[in-house]
Amino acid sequence: MARFPEAEARNLVKKICMSCYARNAIKATRCRKCGYKGLRLKRREAKKA
Repeated sequence: MARFPEAEARNLVKKICMSCYARNAIKATRCRKCGYKGLRLKRREAKKA
């Protein structure tokens, strides 16, 4: 995780396109790169192996 809340918000509060994996703004309804409407929130915590 980030060292301070501002950096964490900048890095983690994004939406990810489920087609091309591009990062999009949190307000986005479609992907800025490919136009796909399937967006998900970026995962907040690191995956445990």
